[in-house]
Amino acid sequence: MERDPFVQFNKWLDQARETRFSASRLRRIAVGFYKWLQLVFGKPPVDVTAMVLATADKTGRPSARTVLLKGVDYRGFIFYTNYESQKGRELAENPYAALVFYWPDLERQVCISGQVSKLPREESEAYFKTRPKGARIAAWSSNHPPNPATGNTTNSAHEEA
Repeated sequence: MERDPFVQFNKWLDQARETRFSASRLRRIAVGFYKWLQLVFGKPPVDVTAMVLATADKTGRPSARTVLLKGVDYRGFIFYTNYESQKGRELAENPYAALVFYWPDLERQVCISGQVSKLPREESEAYFKTRPKGARIAAWSSNHPPNPATGNTTNSAHEEA
């Protein structure tokens, strides 16, 4: 294990990306065959940057959702969210969160918890501009309250866009 937890995490992330195994050759063959079967039957490969983000509101009520890791550096684990989304509001009320990465090919999960802080506005805006137009519209529309007639937030806001 590395002394620096970010160095250790990056090693694990690289392993998950490259799916290097320290197991026996037979196990590698079996896992490879299993993956091939998954692809043949239409199951997409696992995104190793997917992580469960758990937050809690000011009363302590927890919620969790899957987000994507966008970077790891001296500041911590970087992900982006809409500040007006449920997770954005919860993090504003209670700036503590937990992350869970699950990498089945490595038979490993990594759990992280700590305080969350916002990135500089310029960095967030630069990232937002790299997203496809449809994703930007969806992010914008998620700020809107639900349509009372349908309970649907996205369709009514998409129509406005």
